[in-house]
Amino acid sequence: MDENGIKAVALARIRREARGRNLPVVTSEFSLNGTGIRADLALLDRDTFYGVEIKSASDTLKRLPSQMEGYARYFDRTELIVAPKHLDSLGDIDLYGAKVWRAEASGNLDVLALGDLRRISGQWLLHLLTAEDERRANRAIEQHATELSPIDIDHARRAEFGRAFHKRYGPTSNRFWEAVRGRPIRVEDLKLLSRYHAERQQRQEIERERAQRWATWVEAMQSPSHAI
Repeated sequence: MDENGIKAVALARIRREARGRNLPVVTSEFSLNGTGIRADLALLDRDTFYGVEIKSASDTLKRLPSQMEGYARYFDRTELIVAPKHLDSLGDIDLYGAKVWRAEASGNLDVLALGDLRRISGQWLLHLLTAEDERRANRAIEQHATELSPIDIDHARRAEFGRAFHKRYGPTSNRFWEAVRGRPIRVEDLKLLSRYHAERQQRQEIERERAQRWATWVEAMQSPSHAI
């Protein structure tokens, strides 16, 4: 499987594990605060924020050490999914407590290491937001800061991060989960996780309508009845 194939399988597993409760808010290619690292998948499942890194057979592990360090800084849980060819090389890399899966060509994911679950500081999570969203969250917290203990402030920061993440990625996540409801998740479904996919579709539809109107007008102008 290539990266997108593994991503589709991973999302199918996530859906199965969430059966009976709300599906997590998910986005693809999530940027980690200007580090140059993009999580292949980022998910907010209730109060747990976790990231998924995928290394297919066509990938190298050259960037994996820095990626795992970055993931550990921002995610409560890190999940690493690797093709079998990479397994022998993982022993030399600090995975920072990541849960490790082996991606088989058959489409199965096998757990190799259970990994750690930590609780990232709410302040670190707020750094992942846009500058405006981070300022908005901090202003909301500052209104009650004198009444809150340090633990309460951290809870408030994580809650503000959750609200901002839901607001930014919730609509596309909901569209994705709704589109794949009751059927297998396919590689072509991944484009639905782009926040800009719907906007691009709308623009393309407008352009098609304009092109059709122009073609209709040109045809009408060239018709014999108009010439007369």
